[in-house]
Amino acid sequence: MEISALETLRSGFLFLLVAVIMGIVAVLARLISIPHGPSAFAGVISAVATLLILLLVAVGIALYAIFGKIRPGVRQLSEVDSRFRISYTGTTLILVGLVIMVPVLIVLAAEFAAAGSLPEAMRGAVIGGAILALLLIGGIIVLIGYVLTFVVGAFTLQCRYQNSLYMAAGILFILDIALFLVNLSGILALVGYVLMYIALGDTMNRLSTAAPTPAQA
Repeated sequence: MEISALETLRSGFLFLLVAVIMGIVAVLARLISIPHGPSAFAGVISAVATLLILLLVAVGIALYAIFGKIRPGVRQLSEVDSRFRISYTGTTLILVGLVIMVPVLIVLAAEFAAAGSLPEAMRGAVIGGAILALLLIGGIIVLIGYVLTFVVGAFTLQCRYQNSLYMAAGILFILDIALFLVNLSGILALVGYVLMYIALGDTMNRLSTAAPTPAQA
């Protein structure tokens, strides 16, 4: 079960890598390919639509990675080592935070489309304050869940398997959270995912080598 759990986790980080790279490529492509000339407006609409589609696909892949791979992998590991239960709780908090935020964002986007501007969409101090409060609460819950899942999870993996790459990844996740405050988040997390993918593969190889063969059992 332990190796299977690590393999599930590893595939989750691979999907996260794909999602982050896709998001970065989409944003860079949008910045580079700014249309000019008489048909600039139509080009901008087309570019924005393409960007949104790519970002939605990237978000979908990231959600699958977290809830379809990392969450089940951490749950399996928690049956082997109870220290991983807190990281499993972290994935639950991420889910709760998203459940709070996503409906609010959908409503806000619909209002924005109808009103034509964000201030008009958030008309009224009560409505605007409620929207911001829900987004803030959901965001804080997601952030706590991220810390428990990725930061604490990486350090717990380091404690159990003694691979310094886990520690390095955990530190990068912490730094990436700090960079999030200045809108530079993503690059360090990407490196952290790479380190986690490599470390998990190394751990799987060591456990497979250490496992007794049928002849030895």
